[in-house]
Amino acid sequence: MRVEVMKRVLGSNEAAAQANRKFWDDNGILVLDFMGSPGSGKTSVFERMIRELTQRGRSLKVIEGDVASTNDARRIEQAGAEAFQINTGGACHLHAAMVSRAMQQLDLDGVQIMLIENVGNLVCPTAFLLGAHFRFVVASVPEGDDKPEKYPVAFREADGIILNKIDLLPHLPFDADKFWELCDQLNSEAPKFAVSCTTGEGLDTLCDFIEEQLAQLGG
Repeated sequence: MRVEVMKRVLGSNEAAAQANRKFWDDNGILVLDFMGSPGSGKTSVFERMIRELTQRGRSLKVIEGDVASTNDARRIEQAGAEAFQINTGGACHLHAAMVSRAMQQLDLDGVQIMLIENVGNLVCPTAFLLGAHFRFVVASVPEGDDKPEKYPVAFREADGIILNKIDLLPHLPFDADKFWELCDQLNSEAPKFAVSCTTGEGLDTLCDFIEEQLAQLGG
């Protein structure tokens, strides 16, 4: 039966996610998983975070998830962090075993922070935890202020919410108050960040938060 098959798939993923988390905890590596639609600006957020956190003396590496191409991985490396590309070949999400295999091929000596960019999708990744300490959902102004209403599970289960491209607010019919109200209705506890990768606005606050999480992990 389809239900039983799905239970087995999710059970296997959960076991791999728990193994990932134990490895990261044992090695003091803070791992952040980012979900978002194609075009929400996840890679741009990564580029900004890498530059800022590197300037603060932090060591980062990145796992890039895409259906195809190495375009984003090249951008990450130009920003100053080693990137490991996972091409899913059509799958709409990363799963924990993929991430585990990637970790086995990375030199993690001295690494403090691992960023994971999930495949551009706000549906499939919600069911497949990777073992990360923190999961962000990234939305952007051009996508519309009703994104949380249309994809409630992604926003409800996120540990943090990022609204990107806020420099476009004066130019697009986006109701920021409505967006944040919808987020609060679904997930009032999640930290919320408004950022612009064009101007840099809000990125300091986001990086401060990440450093706080690293400190709590003991890094």
